[in-house]
Amino acid sequence: MKTLSLQPLTRVEGHGRVEMTVQTGRLTAVRLVITESPRLFEALLLGRSWQEVPALVSRICAICSGVHRVAAASALESALGIDIPPLARRVRELLLLGGHIESHALHLFCLTLPDIAGTESILELLRACDPRAREGLALKGLGNHIQELAGGRVIHPVNVEVGGVVRLPPREKLEALLAELEEWSGRLPPLVEGFADRRGYPPATPALGTRIAVDCDDFLLTGRSLRFSDGRVVAGERYGEVLEERAVPWSNTKHSRTAGVPLLAGALARLENAAGRALAPVLPEPSAAGIHGNNLAQGLELIWALREARRLVRELLAGDADAAVMVAVRAGAGVGTCVIEAPRGLLIHHYALDDQGRVAAADILTPTAINQAAIEAQLLADLQGVTDESVLIERAGRIVRAYDPCISCSVHVLKG
Repeated sequence: MKTLSLQPLTRVEGHGRVEMTVQTGRLTAVRLVITESPRLFEALLLGRSWQEVPALVSRICAICSGVHRVAAASALESALGIDIPPLARRVRELLLLGGHIESHALHLFCLTLPDIAGTESILELLRACDPRAREGLALKGLGNHIQELAGGRVIHPVNVEVGGVVRLPPREKLEALLAELEEWSGRLPPLVEGFADRRGYPPATPALGTRIAVDCDDFLLTGRSLRFSDGRVVAGERYGEVLEERAVPWSNTKHSRTAGVPLLAGALARLENAAGRALAPVLPEPSAAGIHGNNLAQGLELIWALREARRLVRELLAGDADAAVMVAVRAGAGVGTCVIEAPRGLLIHHYALDDQGRVAAADILTPTAINQAAIEAQLLADLQGVTDESVLIERAGRIVRAYDPCISCSVHVLKG
């Protein structure tokens, strides 16, 4: 028996490795070992006021800070029985789209494109003046700009509070953003086409795992229920009953399953679960590239996100600039859950407040934690029959990257 190790994982956010057990020339076991230290955010929140929570949890991740802040505020509003004003909801949705554009552009053009182009990093592509690399970075910059406009700053936004948003973006900046979004409508589709070419990916089996995503309303990233690819639709607050989360001894991230089957969250799961809905991008041949189809799904979501951002900016420009964007909040006891789609997949925030509005319980489930069992199963399936050790190592890295893992988000309290 021999154990091969891919260490460190490169071109992913956070620290981890892949361990592969080979017996008599055959791959028999795979473990994704998340070595990032536990960050204990749920424990940090206990006893703190509801007012502190959104700003604290946005520090879980610099890339996903906007969606963490929106998720926390939404869960606390559910606990306190608050409905936010319509314009505030649109500003939050614009913030989510900015995060989506920035994160997907980062993954596709900085982390995945070098695999397709056969280079070590995007730096070699930039030195060669590769137009895909240059445009990808420009698109990432657009996502950052949207987050700054809607969230008050690029990282760790300050504009979202429990009860709504602090202010509307300035009109002149919205008008300039709309012109920029219109200009991108013709630039983006050719960039995405490259991620649809199966010749750029290694051989793959169909993507494994029961798909899980928010059962979306009129916006692909929000809703109140969870939709599974086996047909179940479950209220978001019942997430603990259907996600069998447990700690494993080899990783600082918990594993999640449902009915004993690994779960798949992310762009591929979102589009497959939303198939047939008018609002959703159409994913051609969803299983053709296996889990690498997640890259094309992210590319299609980029096109959708730009379209939705244009719609939201027009609606904000047509709105009453003097309309309320914040409602009064009265502290008290309550329990609230938010299920929402982060760029990398389903994100769940759950809080219980005591009668003075202090956090009595907190639970945060992130996409990479939800995907971890599926990643291990996919590695074992896709690498069967591969005997060259260098090929095993190279393909293992590409499979993990296809999930776009955010390891820093995934490590929290391990107890239970």
